[in-house]
Amino acid sequence: MTLPDTLAAALAAADEEYLIGLCNKGTVNRAKKDLAGSDAPEARTEGEEVEIRLGDAVCRIRAPLGESTCSCPSSGICRHRIAAILWLKGQAGPRSGETASPAPPAFAQLRAFSTEKLVRQLGAKRVNDLLARQAGGDGPTIRQGGSTIAVEFPWQDVTVRLLEPLEHSSCSCHSQSLCIHKAEALLAWQLQNGVTDPAAVRALCPPSDGRDPAAVRRVCEEVRRTLAGQLATGLSRLPAESCETVERLAALAHTAGLPALERALRALHEEYTACFARSAAFRDEICLARFAHAFRLAGALVNADEETQCVLAGHFRDEYRPVGRLELYLLGLRDVAGRSGYGGTIYYFWERAAHRFYTYADLRPAFYEEPARRRRDTVLWKLPCTLRQAWNCALDLEGARANEDGGLSATERCTATLLGRQPPGSVVPQGELITDFSRLLAERSAPLAPEIQRLALVRPACCEPQAYDRVRQTFSLRLLDKAGRDLWLEVRYQSAEQAVVQTLERFAARLQRRPDAAPVFFGTVYREGDRLKLYPIELFADWGDAT
Repeated sequence: MTLPDTLAAALAAADEEYLIGLCNKGTVNRAKKDLAGSDAPEARTEGEEVEIRLGDAVCRIRAPLGESTCSCPSSGICRHRIAAILWLKGQAGPRSGETASPAPPAFAQLRAFSTEKLVRQLGAKRVNDLLARQAGGDGPTIRQGGSTIAVEFPWQDVTVRLLEPLEHSSCSCHSQSLCIHKAEALLAWQLQNGVTDPAAVRALCPPSDGRDPAAVRRVCEEVRRTLAGQLATGLSRLPAESCETVERLAALAHTAGLPALERALRALHEEYTACFARSAAFRDEICLARFAHAFRLAGALVNADEETQCVLAGHFRDEYRPVGRLELYLLGLRDVAGRSGYGGTIYYFWERAAHRFYTYADLRPAFYEEPARRRRDTVLWKLPCTLRQAWNCALDLEGARANEDGGLSATERCTATLLGRQPPGSVVPQGELITDFSRLLAERSAPLAPEIQRLALVRPACCEPQAYDRVRQTFSLRLLDKAGRDLWLEVRYQSAEQAVVQTLERFAARLQRRPDAAPVFFGTVYREGDRLKLYPIELFADWGDAT
């Protein structure tokens, strides 16, 4: 039987995987069975297509094969069309010049499809999630079988089969159009095959996160007007109700989609609360710095263009993205009672593969419970013990999710395998211990940086205990590097810090007996006046260096 050239080429390229992509495996198997149990169909060529009669159904097969039609009421590719295609493939012999094993398809149409259009359809959040998954090794599974590309998304329970032309691709969501699953599958394939790269895709992401420009301007102007009024009044004359005013402004910033401004205002609220409570932890310079940061950020947001505004606005911290498998080591933990009314425990992890810190904050409103009941033991990620019991233990976390500040999610999708207790020196490379304190000043002490960026493991050349300051009720320890640069470790004596002070006092007594001790301090670096300081989270008198 003589076939039109275009149809003959389409039939030659259509292997079984392609036909399954046009419909599904069940339809292809049913078509094979129908064809085997029926008489030879009637067929005649009309121009660029072939009309085939199979029983009561009349099919018109043309190229591309997905545009073939059938007289039956089925809206998709039915078993009649698949049977007709299979019969025609059997009738058509090899074309002149063709080999028995054709070259694998180049998928030129899929490569040429606009990446910008895919990004625009998916949106910034979905695109960034895909990039994060692929960077963490947790992206979709992509398999090429002949003329079909199968893309599986395990976290969505969705499978896409990409074909050429793209409009004939199929998805397990049964959408006939270019659904978000097909768009995401094609983008993942383009990234895997070097058609585009993550940097180029991020550059194509729309800068706007759906914020209302009028609402942003209204909220920012209200923040500037209120703060300017408070500055004119003066901190010493402000009424206590100013705390609630700043809290209200933070809520408005949240509603307007301005998480960075919301965090700045909540930080200022904490300072106001400490001031009115006459807390010994209150510092004028910190309060002024947070006041100025909130005021300037509000002004910058008002005057920024759309793309800059998107960057300044930041992201909500509860936007957890997949980071794949993490090799974690629980370095330390800290019980906190935040001035904002939240209390609990913060856990600090070292990630062995990427050489960076992660945290998990187990915090909840403290005003609902008595202080004695605030500490609770947390079991996460299907661990056989509580996180507190896993101190100085290594664990592998599969399917981890984290926010932009390195905060880990408690999602039940994560599964952790406990690997047992290990000395920290066998886990953290020697190069990650800071012995030159000038690095702390340059890299870890930005005044308003998140805590995750100010964490450090410090090994001093020597330690000098200081006399207990009875006026300020402060325990001090002067740490010196080999060049004589100092780092001050200070803890104020209060009920929440009692265990920390007692540990440091025992260490100071030990220094009297062993002045050559080489401890490692893990903590948060900050500046106060002209001094560089460290708040201690853990003290490792025996680091257990790997040999």
